[in-house]
This record gives sequence, C-alpha cells and structure tokens, in this order.
Amino acid sequence: MDRDRIIKSIAYCGLICELCHQANECDGCKSEKNNCGKHLSDAGCFQRMCCIKKNINGCWECDNFPCDKDMYNNNHDPKIKAFARCIKEDGVENFINCVLENNKRGLDIKYQGDYDFRNETEVLALLRKGSLD
Repeated sequence: MDRDRIIKSIAYCGLICELCHQANECDGCKSEKNNCGKHLSDAGCFQRMCCIKKNINGCWECDNFPCDKDMYNNNHDPKIKAFARCIKEDGVENFINCVLENNKRGLDIKYQGDYDFRNETEVLALLRKGSLD
C-alpha cells in the first residue's frame, strides 16, 4: 500500500477513501472524482461542506469537534467519529500506522469490516491496540 496516497485520501470526516469499498469508482471526497454517496445525495455531506467553508483539512482540526451532525450523529456508524478522534488525539501519522499495522493483522476498515458495529471507545481500542483485550 502506498502510505502517502493513503494519507492524502483521508476524508474530511476521517474515513480513508483509498481503503473504502468504493475506491475503484471514487477518488475520495477531496478529489474531482468524488462519487461518495453522501456527496451525491441531495443534502450533500455536512462534514465536507463545513471543512471546506472553514478551510480545514478535516473535522479533527475543528474547535467544535465532534459535532452531532450528519456522519457524526448517533444513528451513524461510530467508526467515522472514532477515526477523526484518533487523528485529533494521536496525529495522522500514528493513525495511519495503527490502520496499516492492523491491516497486516487482518483487520479490515472497509464497510461491514472489523471496525463497524462497535461503539467509539471500542473502535479506538481496536485502532490503538489491534484488539479489544
């Protein structure tokens, strides 16, 4: 995996577009070839629009992180907010190190992968330690 390309593909919300299940059809929300379902919806993606308006690289740079809007509301997968929190607390390099090391262990970040369907605390533990133990 190309580490620099992965880092550049971190979405405004914290997801890693390069490792997304739609990566073959979409170059991520920071590109011209943005086919993300949130972006294409009538409402658009709140996180993307907000970050562009504030001229920041991602929600982790926002003084109001985390908000409860769109991708960070309680009805959405907590993985996304946990990824952005990890970037905010540990930095992009450490976040990517954790993701890549866990990937070598067989942990998958893709849709319905190992990080899905958990709460934010469990996702952070899985990211940082590679297990929930």
